[in-house]
Amino acid sequence: MAKKRRAARKARQPQQGTNWLLIGGVIAAVVVVGGLFFLLYSSIQEDGVPQGTQPLSEYCQGNPDNCMTKGSADAPVTIVEVSDYGCGHCRNFNLDTAPLLEDLYVRPGQVQWVVLPYALGPATTPAAEAAMCAADQEAFFEFHERMFEIQSEPEALTTAGFRQAAEELELDMEAFNACFSSGKYSDTVQDNIRAASSIGVRETPNFFVNDSLLRGNAPLSSFQQAINRAMSASQ
Repeated sequence: MAKKRRAARKARQPQQGTNWLLIGGVIAAVVVVGGLFFLLYSSIQEDGVPQGTQPLSEYCQGNPDNCMTKGSADAPVTIVEVSDYGCGHCRNFNLDTAPLLEDLYVRPGQVQWVVLPYALGPATTPAAEAAMCAADQEAFFEFHERMFEIQSEPEALTTAGFRQAAEELELDMEAFNACFSSGKYSDTVQDNIRAASSIGVRETPNFFVNDSLLRGNAPLSSFQQAINRAMSASQ
């Protein structure tokens, strides 16, 4: 009987060996985490413009009335901004990071900043057209910033919101209203949308630093790195 009990106890002892299920789970977790990190990292990294397409910098040079610029035309770096007036990340960039970039690079003459009036869809297309009407009175960038400041207000993307912004900037309201109601810049904005779409713009904001794409509301340090690389390459 003693031998049988010892044998039974021995049989119930777990066998030691490699736990392949546990190892497989660890490997899978590493792969998933690594993939997520790659997606997060690549979302703010630079990519090349697709081959066979016209860079937006060239598009803007060939269509100067379609794009808004500030800074020196002789700057070694050109950054083209593609934003949407209903985009929260675009708002955060324009109110937080853009002023820093202007102080650090645009005013000193190292960067020429270019904005392509653009819209992700019909809901924000009128805002881009209104911004171009403000440009007729040399107030594009002021209107651009003001539209992001009032983005959370209910009337922001309405005609009332556009007029509110124009009035606050003390624009000639008769000229502004006539421009907007006539649809003067409807075709221009559609041309800009097609130009951006042709190089793969599907979301906003996007920035083209000497034609290298920087995606999303990247931190200031990412812009600085991209600008420094572009300046080094241009020397």
